Amino acid sequence: MIRVRNFMTKDVITISKDSSITAAAKLMTSKSVSGLIVVEKNNPIGVLSLNDVIKGITYKKKKIDDVMTKDFIIISPIQSLYQVTNLLNKTKIKIFPVVEYEKVIGLITETDVIEATRDLTKFHQIILEVILAIFGLATAFFLFYFSPLRAAIFG
Repeated sequence: MIRVRNFMTKDVITISKDSSITAAAKLMTSKSVSGLIVVEKNNPIGVLSLNDVIKGITYKKKKIDDVMTKDFIIISPIQSLYQVTNLLNKTKIKIFPVVEYEKVIGLITETDVIEATRDLTKFHQIILEVILAIFGLATAFFLFYFSPLRAAIFG
């Protein structure tokens, strides 16, 4: 079973709730991310998405605290890919802080889940090809071993 710890983004970019929306937009642009974890004393208190920033700029809000998403779900690093996929399907939430011992240690996004699924699919495809190749060689060996051609050649 694939655990969150194996596919989460480990370099979490956090921001304070008292920071300005402009500062958040600059940080997201400079780090090429679409979401930030809003923390207070390293505890997640909200999630700030690109949509939240756009909403803040549109409605002329100043602070992150005015636009951040306060209704978010914390993920444990031992949860499975399947559990996170279910959460993505059942909720509109696309960014999940990963918390262990009350400390943010990672971040799961919809993109992380897609990449993990893609990598898992590639891995399964390789395993399938190896199994088929082994099965093909074994079949060829037994067909040759029990064939009249082998008896004619090797007696």
